[in-house]
Amino acid sequence: MRTVVCLSLFFIVCWQLSTAVTVKEGDFHFSLESVKALGALVTADDASVKHELQLLEAKAAAVCSHPDLPEDFKPLCLRKDAGASLVRLVLLAAHSDDCEICKFVACTGC
Repeated sequence: MRTVVCLSLFFIVCWQLSTAVTVKEGDFHFSLESVKALGALVTADDASVKHELQLLEAKAAAVCSHPDLPEDFKPLCLRKDAGASLVRLVLLAAHSDDCEICKFVACTGC
């Protein structure tokens, strides 16, 4: 009985790890759900997504101080190039379906 429980637990953990998609940006790893939340946060305010992405690098401080920003991104916001990284992540969030099928190199865990 103990063996069955251990094996079941092992397979559940392996399944959870294999279904989790992570996005790598530089030295940071984010869950796909966090990247989608970032994309929703940035694109929810403005109808013009392209215009918003052009301004995102300049206003990275505003995005980083937003109360709805997922905690995963706080260390990224401390870097000088946070704006460029946020732009890449928001672009990836806009095409998250492609990430779920591992079309992007930055996405792992499929």
